[in-house]
Amino acid sequence: MQCSRNEFFTTIETWRGHAIHLHTDEINGAIIAAFQAASSNSALEFVSHPLLEPLTVDLSKAAEFEFVIPERETEGADTALVKQVADEMVLARIAGKLVFSMTRLVDPFARQLVPR
Repeated sequence: MQCSRNEFFTTIETWRGHAIHLHTDEINGAIIAAFQAASSNSALEFVSHPLLEPLTVDLSKAAEFEFVIPERETEGADTALVKQVADEMVLARIAGKLVFSMTRLVDPFARQLVPR
């Protein structure tokens, strides 16, 4: 479901403190992190390890925002498992290219993987 920048940032604000699965162009691969904050200038802050600096992702150039149901994005995966461990996914694109995805993890074990 397409959404506006405002809807995107307002909704993910409720994800603060949750364990998330994060993939961005800034990092090679994906990580499990905790979502810390969204700033008014479209920057998102995450923490993944107590000894590392927080990761900041700038989405100010993103023009397309979307919410999706994870099982639609994970073809071939066991959908029962996907429903157990992930509940919502947000995507951001620049010029049609996916540059950011964040999936909120509902598996209680996932929260233990990131600092409090």
